[in-house]
Amino acid sequence: MANIIPNSFRGALFEANHNFKASGGNTFKFSLYTTNPYSASSTVYLAGTGNGEVDTTGGTNYSVKTLTRLGVVSTTAVASVDFDNVSYTSASFTAAFAAIYNTDTVDGTANRLVVVLDFGGNKTATNGTFTITFPDPTTASNAIISMS
Repeated sequence: MANIIPNSFRGALFEANHNFKASGGNTFKFSLYTTNPYSASSTVYLAGTGNGEVDTTGGTNYSVKTLTRLGVVSTTAVASVDFDNVSYTSASFTAAFAAIYNTDTVDGTANRLVVVLDFGGNKTATNGTFTITFPDPTTASNAIISMS
């Protein structure tokens, strides 16, 4: 499976419902999943273990994280979004997917799904650091979210 950019994100982007600016932009959050509850027709963040989200109990040291936006990168033919890396210290969990979503309420909708990331299999930390490293966004092939 590959990363998913929901159909709803495209329309919401052109309706100005997402602001990725480093300063003054929307609040974006990051959640981890053991299974993928999303498809291209998904519209909002799905919470809880019943939806495949990593368990927050039992000493896992997992919680939804707020992303630090590093802004929009724009080169000649590519515009991309960049975020700071996310780390969970003293973590004991497995994740195979992640979701980025916008928590700001715009036009009556909060927690709009932005992208679902597929790790290509289970990634596990056992009382260690679980880190998501966002790639250099200056090319469309590297960026988490880009338009070209």
